[in-house]
Amino acid sequence: MGWSILQSFSKRQFQASWSLPLATVARKFCSEFNLAKCITLNQKPPPWKVMFFGTDDFSLKSLEVLHMELMKGGLIKRLDVVSVPLKKSLTVVRHFCQKEGLQITDWPVTVPQGVYDVGIVASFGHLIPASVINAFPMGIVNVHGSLLPRWRGAAPVIHALLNQDQQTGITLMRIAPFRFDVGHVICKVVVPVEWNIKSRALTAQLAEVGAQELLSILPNLPQHLREASPQSTEGITRAPKVNEAASRVWWVKWSCSDVQAHYRALDDYTPLWSLWQGTPIRLRSMVMQKKWSNNKIDDKMQINGCGSESENRESEFIKDVHNYCRNDSATKNQFVMKNSTKAHLSDNIDNCSQKNVERTIPGSVMYNRKAKEIRVHCRDGWVTFQHVMLKGRKLMTAQDFYNGFMSKVSKDLHRFT
Repeated sequence: MGWSILQSFSKRQFQASWSLPLATVARKFCSEFNLAKCITLNQKPPPWKVMFFGTDDFSLKSLEVLHMELMKGGLIKRLDVVSVPLKKSLTVVRHFCQKEGLQITDWPVTVPQGVYDVGIVASFGHLIPASVINAFPMGIVNVHGSLLPRWRGAAPVIHALLNQDQQTGITLMRIAPFRFDVGHVICKVVVPVEWNIKSRALTAQLAEVGAQELLSILPNLPQHLREASPQSTEGITRAPKVNEAASRVWWVKWSCSDVQAHYRALDDYTPLWSLWQGTPIRLRSMVMQKKWSNNKIDDKMQINGCGSESENRESEFIKDVHNYCRNDSATKNQFVMKNSTKAHLSDNIDNCSQKNVERTIPGSVMYNRKAKEIRVHCRDGWVTFQHVMLKGRKLMTAQDFYNGFMSKVSKDLHRFT
């Protein structure tokens, strides 16, 4: 039995552990050894006594399926919940527990030995110590919203969309002490990412898939836990929390594809924003295009600092625009001939003429009267928004923004910074 447990530690994992302090390695080894031993010895069938850890909408789906099994007398015999208290509001998990009469305990928690069979965690956001993990004979199962080891961390869905991943998924894994999202993998489910889906909708989709996958392993839980395999040491990426600074648009640096990726990832939580005449303005209701969701620059080119051909052309164009803004008529004529297509991007937009071509500098804003939209120029083209919200004001349409603000200032000042 001891040899089979030792085999679960791969050579790579053992070598990597030497980078940790010796005491930490010893605790980690003993914790894994004890957990594997408990899982091997635990041959009891369901129903299970479960302690659930969760807070948000992603957590709630898993909690709902566990509660359903509890109510019908199926795979769950006891269900208690641990959640994080909020000062100003109730988490959705806490609200559900109050409505359904489930016992709920505030984090941090001390778990008594011998009371529960297994812990289940979904989008909890707190590092669970070995003392809590070891209180469960079968350890703790985590429902994680990515295909581990890709996007370890608190915001896997946001980072998947920021990086324009074409697929993501659910990983069920055994929680390991001391670090986030590094435990043995029980199973994975691949979920394709639709080109225009945003973070809230994708999170809901993954939450449903994760809840159903969790339900599917409960009948033979000890076997699934014993057969869990170590995560790959390749393809590891991190998904830390993001803040409002991540949604600040950098018009010179970002392509149309970058803007759309940030919009899809962040709009549901911290909408894209820029500055209008020094005042923060949120950009809402982006008109998305499918081609921008399949327009990733090769990672090797990014690492080596090499831009794409279109990026290099755009940089040259911006340089030409600055030359055009000088009073040299010969330079202006040369610019118009060289960039005739780009010089007329403003056609049919707010009746702009070639005289206003300097407004194609990144951050320039134009109003489309026919579509009632505002268009903003970024690194490689125009992106479109239907609503905006200036700080201190309510959400307004693009038409209201044009009538109330753009039309009041010189066209030279029609720019986001």
